[in-house]
Amino acid sequence: MIIRVRTNIGIWRVTITSPASSITTQTILDTIAQTRPHVVYEAPLSLDPKCSEPIDTSRPLCEQQGVQMRDGLMVYCKVDASTCAENTVGNNNGNTNDINMSTTAAASEPSSSTITKRIIAKDGTIKLIHTTDTDPSSNKSELGFRKGLMPLRDIKKSWTLNEFTAMDDKYNFKIKRQESSFVGVEGLHLESGAVESFQNYLRRFQFRQQRFGYLYGRFVEEEEEVKEEEEEDRSHLRQGWGARMPQKEESKVKKNKKVIVEAIYEPPQEADADAAEGFVMLDDDQEENVEHVASLLGLQKVGWIVGQPPRETGFQFSAAEVIMAAELQLECAQGVEETPFVTVRCTVGDEGNVIVEAFQVSLQCMEMVAEEALDIGPNPGFCYVNETFTAIQEGKPSPTVENNFFLTLVPIHGYQSDMLVTQFPFANRPFDDRQQTHDEMKRQLTKSGQAGWTFIDLLSDFALLLYLCKFLDVSQDMPKIC
Repeated sequence: MIIRVRTNIGIWRVTITSPASSITTQTILDTIAQTRPHVVYEAPLSLDPKCSEPIDTSRPLCEQQGVQMRDGLMVYCKVDASTCAENTVGNNNGNTNDINMSTTAAASEPSSSTITKRIIAKDGTIKLIHTTDTDPSSNKSELGFRKGLMPLRDIKKSWTLNEFTAMDDKYNFKIKRQESSFVGVEGLHLESGAVESFQNYLRRFQFRQQRFGYLYGRFVEEEEEVKEEEEEDRSHLRQGWGARMPQKEESKVKKNKKVIVEAIYEPPQEADADAAEGFVMLDDDQEENVEHVASLLGLQKVGWIVGQPPRETGFQFSAAEVIMAAELQLECAQGVEETPFVTVRCTVGDEGNVIVEAFQVSLQCMEMVAEEALDIGPNPGFCYVNETFTAIQEGKPSPTVENNFFLTLVPIHGYQSDMLVTQFPFANRPFDDRQQTHDEMKRQLTKSGQAGWTFIDLLSDFALLLYLCKFLDVSQDMPKIC
């Protein structure tokens, strides 16, 4: 399974082949050590972003309170950035004993000669340091045909030119812009009340705090105009009088999808200017209830929305936001496949006007993120290419790719839902004027019979339904209500 380790310098994806029931913190640390053997941990593996609740090392992860073992499980730690450079061979069959023996040998045999190595300092700069490790065999990555990969001879004894070219091409990406999104011509229909509530909360902080939420709605199939097709088999045609014309067949061809957003859910989070995304995601004990209620309503997660501070013209998304968008599209598509999952940005212009735009990242961006070829660097307007890979732009290798190359615009339309209302306070909003309470629920439901409201109308509120999950039986009561 894949476990995501969120550090202060980015997210590491750790692939573990052991059974889920046997995974411990040591299993995770040992797997990380295969590619980052010198990493120094400033805070231990924890279940919370502040690293104030270290994981109990004496028990497997599956026995920890609040842990749900699944692909993509997130744990947290803090590391010394200068010790995190990948300088060993990262592979499932990696011999960590060889690495440890080489390190021990180097430490026990001091040498007067030194060499220099590049490391990443805490401020993100690259520095040269001196080391006494002069034995190239102790660091196989220096001999690999690409940074972080095994030497060719360790993979295979002999290579043909075609074999080598085919293998090398797996790590090359010819950057090209995707002209159109995977959403149909009708684009995104965004529920006006939900997005207005989201932007009003951002105004409370003058859009200076970043925030995100998940969009729940439907993917709707479009159909092309009726298309007439002639039958291929013309053997039935007769010559002369009474000859029949080719029969015509009407068919409707599915083109693509439009996206209808009915509601927004904002999971627990904290604004953090030091985080790459601008916020830190917290554990959500309502996650299963949200998905359950959405499914009962016939809805699913169709996108996400991010509130951004004012930015310079042309700067749409940071590298961290592009990578997160690609990860969510990969999750929705269950791989590198076309998906109508959308990313919406909400920010404010120079004149105080609110800007709401919808985008998707390209299929190539999804592929590069799936291969972990994109990293976050000092310039947020660019995605940095991992040293193992090569990005080719205009026929030349490039260490960075401008974020806008990965973006495709999605048409957006205002939409008023006839299914749900947006009146109950949203959850997980600190410092908001209204909080989710019984009094608020009473105030909303007592409007029944007034101004044309019915009890069912007032109950059809996504935030209110989620609030009821805290007090009612989700499996027995909620299906009857929904």
